[in-house]
Amino acid sequence: MYIPTLNYWLNQKKLNRDGLAPIYLRVTINGSRTEISSKISIPIEKWDSKNSKVKGKQPIDIRYNKQLSDLAIKVHQSIDVLVQNKFPINASNIKLAINGELIKKTILLDVYQDYLLHLKGRIGDNYTHSSFEINQTTFDQVQEFLIKEGKEDLPLEEFMNPYYLRLELFLKKVKVNQHNTVYKKIERLKSMFKWAYSMEFAEKDLSRKFKMKKHKKVIVFLTQEELNRIHELTLIPRLETIRDGFLFMCYTGLPFNEIESLDESNLSRKINGGYGLIFSRKKTSKNLPEIPLLPQALVLLEKYKDHPKRIREKKLLPIPSNQNFNAYLKELGTLARIEKSITTHTGRKTFATTVALRNGMSMEVLSKILGHSNMRITQEHYAEVQNERVNEEFEKLSLKLDSNEGRSATL
Repeated sequence: MYIPTLNYWLNQKKLNRDGLAPIYLRVTINGSRTEISSKISIPIEKWDSKNSKVKGKQPIDIRYNKQLSDLAIKVHQSIDVLVQNKFPINASNIKLAINGELIKKTILLDVYQDYLLHLKGRIGDNYTHSSFEINQTTFDQVQEFLIKEGKEDLPLEEFMNPYYLRLELFLKKVKVNQHNTVYKKIERLKSMFKWAYSMEFAEKDLSRKFKMKKHKKVIVFLTQEELNRIHELTLIPRLETIRDGFLFMCYTGLPFNEIESLDESNLSRKINGGYGLIFSRKKTSKNLPEIPLLPQALVLLEKYKDHPKRIREKKLLPIPSNQNFNAYLKELGTLARIEKSITTHTGRKTFATTVALRNGMSMEVLSKILGHSNMRITQEHYAEVQNERVNEEFEKLSLKLDSNEGRSATL
């Protein structure tokens, strides 16, 4: 049996235009608390705080006290509704039940839509429109899954591990998603559950119910020899532009969407000579310190200084859409006799491995340039490359020590 603690109180700091103060009912149950408006406002001196009632025997006073008594009865009736419908017994749900919003707010898809509205409101602040669209797509597929299950009205609290497992299978078999894509979609769903808990739509954090491991991806990058082959290709103008855009990624570590949007406002003249790039990361909205441009990247920018797109749109590079870009990259890989599957991500990985780590850049600096939210992400992605570099450095050190010992022995 659930017994709430009920306390009426007069909010003397919230007077209306007539100088009347509203009466609230504070409900406490199972460690949760909420406040419900009685929709009654009275003069401050009319409130009997000791007995939690309106003073006086006038008809209006008797009616107000009857309304307060009825509100307390509604609280107990709401608890019965929660028990019957197997909803969490907490103060937030009691308030929703009294206001007639319980079913609407605790159905998973309804709460999920509220979450999407929350994300949409963040666009332009610390959130991007593309991230919102990704979350919208995940919602659409979760909705499709629940409809297929005949559970579009499934309460939030009932989405337990069996549903997670069936959703995982649905995304892999029906939507033909790869394992790591499914992992990301389920992580987005779990983020919704965390938000629902913070907003008191659920009494527990349901995001912890299901564990799914992300598969470690094989990092595809070009070796220096393969990079040289791309450099040396003689190409028609259409493919030459693609090649140069890809090489710019290889020498800056920037992803396609940031390369495509670079304009002259991002180019900064360095005090000690040369140029750098200044901009905010599209994914994290973090302002980056000025990134120095390598000579190879500067040569590419100089090459297109008179290009019509540079003159007309102030764009630093004439980049086509991502879909066409990746298609052309496959053609470049064939011409350069490279068997690896080359995409725009390959350029970013090539910078991190072949250009940066293998030439002595620290993991900390690389993490900042790649725009990772913390260095742990960089270490997880490039740990094997870093280990290879450690082994190479030890081999060089060993040879150097052997050489020094040999010279010492001849003295």
